[in-house]
Amino acid sequence: MHWDSRFDTLGGMRAKDLRDLIRGSPFRPFRLRLVDGKGLRVPHPDFALVTAEYLVVANVLAGGMPGDINFVPYEHIARIEMLPRKPPKAA
Repeated sequence: MHWDSRFDTLGGMRAKDLRDLIRGSPFRPFRLRLVDGKGLRVPHPDFALVTAEYLVVANVLAGGMPGDINFVPYEHIARIEMLPRKPPKAA
């Protein structure tokens, strides 16, 4: 999936756009920037769930485990920042 300007503005933020981003192959980690300035990191597709009204995002705890759950209304998402992928681990 290529970066798309739909993710730069509030007006273009739709459930379908976020679902496509989360389901992208290969997945690329991202950070949601909310209108209140808060950032929520999504390091893996299992940490986000798209619903009709909200994006459900789990916080990342030490060790990479999901923690607290955030229910984010789409209109509260100001932008999405793409994060670098982690390099594959050596065998």
